[in-house]
Amino acid sequence: MRGLLTSRKTWTVAIALATTLAVAAQEPGRRRNARPLRNQGGAALRKVRPGKADPLAKAVDPGAAGALGTYHYTFKLRGFDGAPLAASYYPSKLAATGAVVVLVHEKNRSRKDFEDPVLEFKGKGLAEHLQNEGYAVFTLDLRGQGQNARRRIGADDPQTLADDLQAVYQFLLDRHNRGELNVGKLGVVGVGEGANLVAAWAYQPGAAVSTEGRAGDLAALALISPQTEGAGYVFSRVVPPLALRVPMLVMAGAKDAPSKDAVESVRKDLERGRANKVETFPSSLHGYKLLRLEPKAADTLVKYLDATLKNRPNEWEPRYNQVPVTFLDVEAVHPKAKAAEPKKAEPKPAEPKAKADEPKAAPDAEKKAE
Repeated sequence: MRGLLTSRKTWTVAIALATTLAVAAQEPGRRRNARPLRNQGGAALRKVRPGKADPLAKAVDPGAAGALGTYHYTFKLRGFDGAPLAASYYPSKLAATGAVVVLVHEKNRSRKDFEDPVLEFKGKGLAEHLQNEGYAVFTLDLRGQGQNARRRIGADDPQTLADDLQAVYQFLLDRHNRGELNVGKLGVVGVGEGANLVAAWAYQPGAAVSTEGRAGDLAALALISPQTEGAGYVFSRVVPPLALRVPMLVMAGAKDAPSKDAVESVRKDLERGRANKVETFPSSLHGYKLLRLEPKAADTLVKYLDATLKNRPNEWEPRYNQVPVTFLDVEAVHPKAKAAEPKKAEPKPAEPKAKADEPKAAPDAEKKAE
């Protein structure tokens, strides 16, 4: 009898374990080798106040910096594995009340895309335009792309790329604690395969979470020209679980077949959330070209960010970063001073003509004058 009971218990445990594994394998977006997102440096959660020394402040020349919100920094942000990631940070002129946007480029491109002029912004790039509108902005080159080493370990690992976005969040959390922005108004824009990566990162446990047990800070996602599968993630698996959690804008060209298919695969899920929005444009343009060249595309993006982030009533409150953020090679990029043009000499007033040249008065007028 005792042996029979032991046997039954063994089978019960085995069946329960098999059921759990089967459910986990079928869960949308869940990778079998996925690991929890870590704090920068991989350390356990602990409260740390921002350090007194600020490498960014040391890089600014007060005489050349200009007003807050008119310059930006470039540097190498350390990933969780110590890999240096080329990045740019644009401070907000609104300081602690300012919303913050992270811009993630498409495959085989770089953060420079967000510096290139946008048709609707009169020669300004998306990053600079958002900064002028009061946002803090962060851009980075993904591993193996842009200014980063081409053969960087982890460049082809979807989980490592997602971890890099969490490292960006840790950087922003530190700037929040210094009163430079409000991380509670955090938005992320992903372009092309970057849209898939952004959605996958947002889906994973711990994304944009400052301390254990706290709600995430992610307030909006904008996914431009997503792919049915990109950056190692299937769009239709990672987006549906977010549909009721995070407001999302999804944009694509109606003639850009791969992106249109990706959008249609999640349209019904997105329609479940009132704050979600799907926009298609009569264009074959893809990715950042859609934002740069398609009329009303960039304006649609900014209006959505304003509605979900900039105008969001979320007061600043102090946070604690778990691990001090590390970065190196900091440089401040100041606006180019326009050379003062020499004043043009004012034209001299014309001299009055000699009386001899004046027309003679009529005889009747002369008589009246006498």
